[in-house]
Parts: sequence; C-alpha cells; structure tokens
Amino acid sequence: MRKTLIFLLIALFILLVFSGYFWLYEAQYFIGRADVSHASFSVDNSYMFVTPLRAKANNQDKIRVTVFVLNNQGLGVMGKTVTVAPGKNLTVETIQGLTDNSGKAVFDVTGSQTGEYYLEVKVENTTLPQKVHLSYY
Repeated sequence: MRKTLIFLLIALFILLVFSGYFWLYEAQYFIGRADVSHASFSVDNSYMFVTPLRAKANNQDKIRVTVFVLNNQGLGVMGKTVTVAPGKNLTVETIQGLTDNSGKAVFDVTGSQTGEYYLEVKVENTTLPQKVHLSYY
C-alpha cells in the first residue's frame, strides 16, 4: 500500500511538471497574440469594390460598396471605423461601419440623378487613395 501511494505521488508530480511546461509553452500563443482592434492598417493594401457596377437613378436601386481594411501582411484588421462620404445626389446607408475580423465594412448607396460619381472612403479619418466609382442611369 505504501509503495502504491509513493508511486502515485511520483506519477502525479511528473504529470504536474509536464502539464506546467505544456501550459507555459501554449501561453505564448494566447498572451503573445496582437490585439486586432488596435492593429494598424495599410492604406495601400486596403481596397474596395462595388456591385453591381450600374444601377437605376430612382433612389431605390442600391449599389453595394464593400471595403476591406488590411494590414501590411494582407490580413483583415478588425475594429476600424469606415465611412463613405455621401456625394451630391447620393444617399449612403451604413450596413456595417465597423470592420469585422476579415476587415470588411459594407455600405449601400442609392442615387437620385443619372451620372457617374466618385466617393471618398475614410478609415478612422485616413482617406484611402482609391475612389469608389459608381454609375447611375
């Protein structure tokens, strides 16, 4: 009985030591991860696209503007506020103004008059060099 107790205590000690090393090793991945809500983004890597390319100028047909805010490695940056400046004769509806974990923000734009428009996109008050091109007929 005494040998069994000593054997169990030694086995428990070894198990605790190995599990301690394991958790110390794993902790570097939990503690060392970057906080994506405060991560910086790349103005040059971020991009946007529109769908459809054209819509009727009736204040009902929508053109969806999707903006992807990316860092220097091309990964999405979460928690950034994105705004699309409304143009003349355009209405911008914010669907998702705060980027998700893939860096995506979504807007719907409607137009009241025919023409081609270029919209400015800002990420936390930093203007992206690309302009959104919309066409209404």
